[in-house]
Amino acid sequence: TNNSRCSTPTETARAHGRTPNGTEDSRKKKTKSWTNSYPKPQPPQNKRRPMTPENIETDIIRCADALEELRKLPDDCINAVVTSPPYNKKGIQDGKTQNSNQIWQKHNIDYATYHDNMPEPEYQQWIITIINELLRVIAPDGSIFFNHKPRRHNNQARLPTEFIHKTDANIYQLIIWNRRNSPNIRKDHLLPNTEHVYWLTKNKPRTHRENMNPAYITEVWDITPQNQTTHPAPFPPQLVENCILLSTMPNDIVLDPFNGIGTTTTTARKLGRRYIGYDIDQNYVEQARKNTEQQ
Repeated sequence: TNNSRCSTPTETARAHGRTPNGTEDSRKKKTKSWTNSYPKPQPPQNKRRPMTPENIETDIIRCADALEELRKLPDDCINAVVTSPPYNKKGIQDGKTQNSNQIWQKHNIDYATYHDNMPEPEYQQWIITIINELLRVIAPDGSIFFNHKPRRHNNQARLPTEFIHKTDANIYQLIIWNRRNSPNIRKDHLLPNTEHVYWLTKNKPRTHRENMNPAYITEVWDITPQNQTTHPAPFPPQLVENCILLSTMPNDIVLDPFNGIGTTTTTARKLGRRYIGYDIDQNYVEQARKNTEQQ
């Protein structure tokens, strides 16, 4: 026999999700709309747009504290940093200097307004903070050339890596600056005639080794130090030129937060780069401006 039968009007309505009187069937599970299932898309927040090398103020030399000025700079705006901070040579010796003979007295590093005499733990933390700020402001493919040297204390050689390894920077390469001479006349250790240039980066840097003088394409640079003038430890221009040519192109931005009498800014201008320099000594700043403008 045929067991099929016609559906009643009520059953037909309910099969289509409605009751006989035309209202929604409460037994049918309602489907949540997309907007109820997921959060609504939020408009992008107005984050501070980082300055670019095109709209940052350059070709300036400012009398100011390095760390304060670095904190004002936006992220990723500098192509290369070439700098050498004070070495804290008095601070690491607990405020003492070696004045036992005329040779040492002639070669003491005495800045005009900075005593270079921090407690060593405080100095190292300051340098760590400086390097991390420099790392923040360089471009993703930028470079920092950070000149420092081994220092002696309690019959030990204290290397700059002691604090550099505590920063966020990557040591891309160690460059040895062979100064060729030293004022040290002590006979209980070898003459310390080298300094270090730490090539620090965020990632793999942009490089232009082909633009360098072939005499300097190894990691040992034989460069005679600059004679002391109004500054006790001026950069030799050749060292700065090597760093700039290796890591930048014309119109790139070069920064030195310890600009002194302006070897970095002067060399940057000579090579067609834009520059930013800071120093806390007004006399050094005036000399740096004069030297740079003469290029």
